[in-house]
Amino acid sequence: MAKRRFQLSETEERALLSAFGDCKDGPTRTRFQALRLYGQGYTTEEIEKITGICRSTLMDWVQKYRQGDIEALKDHRLGGNRALLTEEQLQDLKQRLHTYRPDQLFGSTVASASGQFWTVMDLARAVEMWYGVRYARQGSYVQLFKRCEFSYQRPDKVYKSRSEAKVQAFEEELSEKKLDVAQEAPDTVWLAEDEASLYLQPTTSRVWAPRGQTPVVRAHPGREKISFYGTLNLLSGQEMAMPSAVMNGEASAQHLQRILDSYPDVPIVLLWDRAPWHFGAPIRELLEAHPRLEIIHFPVAAPDLNPQEHVWKAARRAVSHNHLVERLPDLADRFEHHLLSNTFRPSLLDDPVFQMVCAMSK
Repeated sequence: MAKRRFQLSETEERALLSAFGDCKDGPTRTRFQALRLYGQGYTTEEIEKITGICRSTLMDWVQKYRQGDIEALKDHRLGGNRALLTEEQLQDLKQRLHTYRPDQLFGSTVASASGQFWTVMDLARAVEMWYGVRYARQGSYVQLFKRCEFSYQRPDKVYKSRSEAKVQAFEEELSEKKLDVAQEAPDTVWLAEDEASLYLQPTTSRVWAPRGQTPVVRAHPGREKISFYGTLNLLSGQEMAMPSAVMNGEASAQHLQRILDSYPDVPIVLLWDRAPWHFGAPIRELLEAHPRLEIIHFPVAAPDLNPQEHVWKAARRAVSHNHLVERLPDLADRFEHHLLSNTFRPSLLDDPVFQMVCAMSK
């Protein structure tokens, strides 16, 4: 029996095994597997039983591998309807999609409300307009988006009053403040505060359920609510919460007093937003009486900068989304218990300066 000429070296075998593990495309994984088995000495009959491919196909893959290494085994075709566009047209499409918005091409006849963002319907119109091509399946347009480095995303909401220049100035000011505090008063407690309302009427979020059996959450018809003041320790992740019937200057001052009582005899830097009740006479009087408490205000319309916002989100996900509680006091107790019994890692803890502050305060 003639000795097989095609053999894989250890390096080639490891490369094929690695490519097989990294590849997500089934047919391409089969090529890698079949070639590796053939290079290890398996017969074509054994390989056919394992992979389901015939001898002639295997020999074709062997020839391609000899001519172009692993890359030759990969499927570079678009396949199906996608093959209606050439590679040159795909590159042109990618550039156009990254250059134009749908409303710039189609005016008021775009498929979405604003025309700022691409949809499958807009892409279909553009492809037909530019290349005279129409696909039979919506999935083909989805694949075109992927080939053009687009992904399906939920837009982030940004307030119109937000000023990126002020956000940048705030971040620079905060960085300088952190350095100063780390050097001059490393025992300073860093806090972030915010208020939120908890409604008896539940919010809903996606859950897994058997197909055809849509989950049902029986919602309270009213808008009964209670407010919470929440303050996050940015160094420990511990939360301080205070339920309140209202959000005003007096209630805010009461919460600040609780903070002062919880952290006696140490400097405190508190970050909070520019709510109107954060500037009234009760707040001014308390700050004058307690100069160790320093307030730094977040810029206008930048809630994403406040770590306490992420605490609210986590607590709502754990307690109030899809809830079946029938009494607001019971729901409020659960909400407060979750806040006080868990720690919440703020993103600021990943800041090297805050890490230094943590180390110096121990």
